[in-house]
Amino acid sequence: MSWMPITDSFEVAGAATAPLLALSALEWQVIGLAIREASRIGGGRIFAASRWRRLASLLTGSEALRPLADPRLETLRSFVCAVRNGHKLAERLATKLLDQGYSSDQVSAVRLLAAR
Repeated sequence: MSWMPITDSFEVAGAATAPLLALSALEWQVIGLAIREASRIGGGRIFAASRWRRLASLLTGSEALRPLADPRLETLRSFVCAVRNGHKLAERLATKLLDQGYSSDQVSAVRLLAAR
């Protein structure tokens, strides 16, 4: 057997050069929720509910989508819905995600996942 120093291991060498793509479990749940909403509801929640939508919800009993409490997660949800449906608002939301602290690698990874 040959001896290999710890500094040459994959974990140490890869950690310094690998982009940070880690998202929290809650962020992954929001991404899954947004993908399901976009396919089931036909657009998901990109815009706030209008008066007509609220009136229709009141008359039909179907509840409108409510925004998430965390603005960062709501932006992520809206971004996934916009990308999923090919909405041009996706670019503005991507910029907003970058301003909120997501890396460009994370935004690109979420975009690729949502576009499937």
